[in-house]
Formats: sequence, structure tokens, C-alpha cells
Amino acid sequence: KMRMAPNPNGPLHIGHSRMAILNDEYAKKYGGTLILRFDDTDPKNENKIPMAEAYQWIEEDLKWLGVKFDKVEKASSRIEIYYKYAEKLLAAGHAYVCTCEQEKWSNLVRRGGGVCPCRPNTSTENVKKWKEMLLWKLKEGEAVGRVKTDLDEKNPAVKDWVAFRIVDDPQHPFVRKRIKVWPTLDFASAIDDYEFGITHVVRGKDLAVSELRQKFLYKYMDWKYPITKVYGKFVTSE
Repeated sequence: KMRMAPNPNGPLHIGHSRMAILNDEYAKKYGGTLILRFDDTDPKNENKIPMAEAYQWIEEDLKWLGVKFDKVEKASSRIEIYYKYAEKLLAAGHAYVCTCEQEKWSNLVRRGGGVCPCRPNTSTENVKKWKEMLLWKLKEGEAVGRVKTDLDEKNPAVKDWVAFRIVDDPQHPFVRKRIKVWPTLDFASAIDDYEFGITHVVRGKDLAVSELRQKFLYKYMDWKYPITKVYGKFVTSE
């Protein structure tokens, strides 16, 4: 069981076709199934904001390529499911709400090898702050939800990675603006891979770090991580 997860922020390009065909060919070769999952949970980054028209464009382009997908899912329609898992992780002490200013946090933890002062907060404190995030009592930039990693984690891009952030003015064609707390790609896709029963993931090299982050979440939930293969990027030369 496989999935491809384009961001519907515009039409597909040649790089997307490679991703789609690889997934499709493996699914066909082994008699598997393929899910088209729209990765549309970034309503702030101007380069990633979903376009209403792009969902249909992508489905049409995939059919033109001969890619057969068995099911279509939108990550943005599953926000409440992601909230449920976030609260489980917070209650179990595997995640925390961080109210540090981003640059100070990066200097202390990522560059300095220190420990976030919010990390020792109790589960009760974290769940309380989480509810304040959901009620928009905390605004954009005032808090994020982080998944705990090993304190000696050497990769700074993995260390206590952000799973949820607040977006004060989300731009999304299908989700009400009252939704202010949004999951990151790594959190949403990790939950969906488990819930959809994904067994194999083929992803680009630029997303290789996702596996390192997501395996902490899978360990906490006692889930088996999908078999993952990474392919490189096309390079052009003048």
C-alpha cells in the first residue's frame, strides 16, 4: 500500500511525474494500492498555499500520465484527527508546547546543544497550553507544539521538531478561518501513513529528514514504520 502526497499549490511539473510514476509502477508490479493524498496543511507560506483549482488539475494530470490511484484524501479534512494524536502525545509526555521565541530557541537548542526551558513542563501544563492554542488564546509566534527527540540527537533539523504551529490568518480554499492550529507536513503525513496502512514510501531526497523525525513519533505510539526508499533530484548543468 503506497501513497503520493503532492501539495496542491499549482499544477504538477516534471519532477512530480517522476514521483507519481515510481509509486504507480511499484503498486502495479506488486498488486498493491495507491492513495492520492493532498498535502495541504500549510496555509501561510506563499509558495505552499493550496489553490482550489489545483486539486482537480492534479487528478487530471495523473490520469493523463496513466497513474491509477485507488483513493483520494485531503490532509486538511483530517485536522481534528491530528489534534487527537497530538493530545495523546502531550498527555503521555512525548511532546510539549514551547513558548520560546524561535531565534532564541534555535540558538539555545539547535546551535548551543542546550535544553528548551519548556521541555520539563508537566503533561498537565502542556495539555492546558495546547487547549489555549486551540482556543487562539495564544497567537502566531507565541507557541508551537514540539515532539520530543533524544537529547543527544546530533541532527539539528530533527531535534525536538515542530509538529504544530499557529497561523493567525490561514489562507485555505476549503478550511474555515477559525482553524488556527495547523500540523506540519511531518506530523500529518506520519499519522496518515499509519491510519491508511501505508507499507512502503518512496520519497525525494529533500524529504529524507522526515523519516528521522517521524520515527520518534512511531516509537512513542508503538507503530511499525513503513519501508522507505529515497530517490535523488534531477540536476541540470549549463
